[in-house]
Amino acid sequence: MTIVAEDGGIVIDCTNRLPTVQEYLDGITIPIALIIAATVALSIATISIFFKNAYHILHRAPKQFKTKSVLLLAIYPLVTLFSVVSISVPKSFFLCDTVMHIYFMICAYILFSLCMQYVDGEDALIKSTDSHTFSMRTPPLCCCIPLFKRTPITKNRLLFVRALIMQLPIVQSALFLALNVVFVEDYSNFNRIILYFVPLIVASILLGVWGLNILVRMIAPLYSDLKLMGKYFVLQAVLILCRIQPLIIAAIVSGAALDCSFPMTQQVQKNGMCFWITRRLTNENYYYYHSLVAFVLAIFQLCLCFEMMILSCWASQLYKSPSIAAQG
Repeated sequence: MTIVAEDGGIVIDCTNRLPTVQEYLDGITIPIALIIAATVALSIATISIFFKNAYHILHRAPKQFKTKSVLLLAIYPLVTLFSVVSISVPKSFFLCDTVMHIYFMICAYILFSLCMQYVDGEDALIKSTDSHTFSMRTPPLCCCIPLFKRTPITKNRLLFVRALIMQLPIVQSALFLALNVVFVEDYSNFNRIILYFVPLIVASILLGVWGLNILVRMIAPLYSDLKLMGKYFVLQAVLILCRIQPLIIAAIVSGAALDCSFPMTQQVQKNGMCFWITRRLTNENYYYYHSLVAFVLAIFQLCLCFEMMILSCWASQLYKSPSIAAQG
């Protein structure tokens, strides 16, 4: 940020600028402090819900499902924890975002492995289905391949689905590792360079989500007691809330006000985008600017933590099945 005193005013260039902790604290008021306190409280509540769910799974779920179920439930407290870190130290937002993003991709493959354990392996799944239950006409690529018909499940088709999902943690980890290097070494060009990564990130996510949809829609009708559609939805909702929600907020704010008096900086958007904005402000408005940055960031993280707590509560009901008592 460039600050130039001129005619009693201040010129602020919002390009490629993340506030320091001191600048961030300067903008914190009592309402913002209360929002941050509520965010921390929601994070603690989500973590408490996770430990309660983990205790239930470790004592009542069949042994072969315990580890993967706990790992899937851990995504909700992890998101809230890193949201608190991000809201406390704005410059850590991209590292926190990377950890949350990669853990979701790992959870996608964990869900695939858990589904295979639910049905006693690929061979058992193939033997238990003699009808045409494998369909590639599922979202988000159903419109691109409308000619594919339902077919029987085979080893090669399951391998294809596995590859679609397995590429998520591998490809996304490599892309975000490279982006973190750019973020640290060449932050001034980060917002320009990330645009070249976006198509690769989006393509990888679409393929992975397509594979998950094929998997869940293939197994869920055969094992309705496992509540696979619900388990898939509460996991997919994390991706929607952490990725699509910030884009919507950024679009609304950018359309409403294109100046620094109501900014949407990177740490607020959490999507790697930046606005090139320059405006003359008074000294009073300079502190008002930081206050608004802190306020918008706090509101977003508060909403995210609340949503994660709701999803954690919902997931706790879904992962009660299967249980040792039900199998007995």
